[in-house]
Amino acid sequence: MKKLSRHLTTLFMVLVALSLSCTDHDIPEKIVLKTLPIFSNPNQLKCSIVFALDVVKTGELPVKEYGAVYSANFDGHSPLTPIPTVESNLKVIFDQPVNAGYKEKIGPQLCSNNIYYRAYAILIDDSVIYGDILHFRVD
Repeated sequence: MKKLSRHLTTLFMVLVALSLSCTDHDIPEKIVLKTLPIFSNPNQLKCSIVFALDVVKTGELPVKEYGAVYSANFDGHSPLTPIPTVESNLKVIFDQPVNAGYKEKIGPQLCSNNIYYRAYAILIDDSVIYGDILHFRVD
């Protein structure tokens, strides 16, 4: 009986030591972005549009850069990417601080009737978070 008791005690001590040595690693929350529809620049500049987004949640990881990324068909024959990425397409980088709420920035003169775009954020660990892809098209 004493031998069984020693084994149970030893087993119990090992289990306690293992449970105390395990740490719970919380995964930090990432920013949440919502892409908003583009609109014409209110200053009436030809082909000038405004990109807008909503920072729904700021998250816990610092943001190095954020804004809108887009793919546009300028001449009707250029290849158009329906899934714009920061690695392959043009960006409009926002200057405003990254805090919750509505953000906008006037983009370049973009005379196109076919644009795919979405919000993006590059985090401190170089991962990229995207908002939904929106498509602007005028026939």
